[in-house]
Amino acid sequence: MKKLTLAAIAVCFALGGTAARAEDAGALLDLLVKKKLITDQEAEEVRGELIKESAETSAGKWKLSTPITELELYGDVRLRYNYDGGRTKSRGPTAAPGVGVAGADDWQERSRERYRLRLGLRGTLMDDWFFGLRLETNASPRSTNVTFGGDASPSSPGGGGPFAKGDDTVYVGQAYAGYKGFPDFTFTGGRMPNPLVTTLMVWDPDINPEGLAEQWKHTFTFNIGGGGGEAVQGYSKYSKEGKGVVAAQSEPFKLKLDLFANFGQFVYNGNINTNPLGTRPTVSASAGDATGQTGQEIPHYDAFLLAWQVGGRLTFPNNVYFQVAPVVYNYTGDGNVFNIHYQGGSPYVTNSASVAQNQTGINSLLVLEVPMEVGWKIGELPMRIFSDFATNFEADDRASAAGQSGQGSQRFAYTAGLGIGQLKEKGDWQIDIWYQHAEQFSLDPNLIDDDIFNAQLNMHGIAVRAAYNLSSAVNLTLTYAHGWQYNGNLGTGGVGQAATGINPLAQFNWFTADLNVKF
Repeated sequence: MKKLTLAAIAVCFALGGTAARAEDAGALLDLLVKKKLITDQEAEEVRGELIKESAETSAGKWKLSTPITELELYGDVRLRYNYDGGRTKSRGPTAAPGVGVAGADDWQERSRERYRLRLGLRGTLMDDWFFGLRLETNASPRSTNVTFGGDASPSSPGGGGPFAKGDDTVYVGQAYAGYKGFPDFTFTGGRMPNPLVTTLMVWDPDINPEGLAEQWKHTFTFNIGGGGGEAVQGYSKYSKEGKGVVAAQSEPFKLKLDLFANFGQFVYNGNINTNPLGTRPTVSASAGDATGQTGQEIPHYDAFLLAWQVGGRLTFPNNVYFQVAPVVYNYTGDGNVFNIHYQGGSPYVTNSASVAQNQTGINSLLVLEVPMEVGWKIGELPMRIFSDFATNFEADDRASAAGQSGQGSQRFAYTAGLGIGQLKEKGDWQIDIWYQHAEQFSLDPNLIDDDIFNAQLNMHGIAVRAAYNLSSAVNLTLTYAHGWQYNGNLGTGGVGQAATGINPLAQFNWFTADLNVKF
């Protein structure tokens, strides 16, 4: 009997993960004892042998604390070649020629060889709790890249030199915990993966927001038509023997509706003394003269970004689906870092003066975003049309604060594209091509993707990405984007201008060749 029990438990072990195997084996042994198929002593002997066998395997050498029921190790390594180049404006004031000084129709270009490493653990705990931790290279919220040879300077940490490791530092990219104990609900807190359905027009995919998130999702399934067959007495439905036959059962038309809601309370600017000693600090003349804020009291409370999203995904037969997920973003304040009003640069001053204007202010932002997607298959080939639309309801005030009264119409951002193929197995390929348009006062410049159009607003253009799976875990991806300044009377605001040192950015080219290895 013990040998038979061991065989049954072995099957259980073969089908599950390390933690799941132990849990399932214990439950199976308890059931066999309850059914009086084995004795308590035989069950304990089997437990001992299973523990011994598990300890001899590589997986068994991991010692997990009792509350952990499942643990996953994952990550990726990416090798990248990156080219970017930008052109300055063709008209307007320019500074006297010199090293590093932008002239008219001037180009700045660079090529870099880069890598990134991301290594994570995520797991589930008893009583419906879960957690996640991910380490990654680069301290920037919008990049995990490290540039080969970028720390060769003697001033770099570690003294520089060839193959220095001054910027090869690992940071905590994600650290979160959550609870799933209520049906359909998920609650998460910490530095987390973005819980929103969005696109890189609004959010850089490398950003992991900090704070709290609440998510709800429920699936409804509808069977329309169809049903059992019935005897049909028509001539054509008679058998050779003249007997009535049952008509073939028709398949019901099945619809699946996923409704979801995602809410976020993200700490945008924290660690502020709500009651500092002495008098309240005020905005200096050097910081506030350009926006008329000199002498204003600097906020003494944290700034939060709040996100409110509801959406749905309707799936038809044959993998045809439609998804829409509108979300509203509002800010509870400006904090003490983002309190200076956004200006975004100007073509009517020199490049250096334009770059020096405020590019990060979050004043007067109340944004509605509406990402949508439609997917289907032609034969076995997946296809999709994707889009995103956004508008800032407070663009008039944002433009006026930037000294651009009358430009409040520059409130819109939108993107639309076509995707063909999907990466799953070896030999799979995927191509995405899209147009993107983001006006000067439409979006938060601190969140938009820093690859396509250099994280700068008042830009529009096209992008294409092609990927091929060399194996199920390794793929080669090529990306190219070309953008133009949209409104010639405004700058191209955003913190991305630090990469090129150009504002307004008349044209921008971006190319990457990536080898991605996932594990």
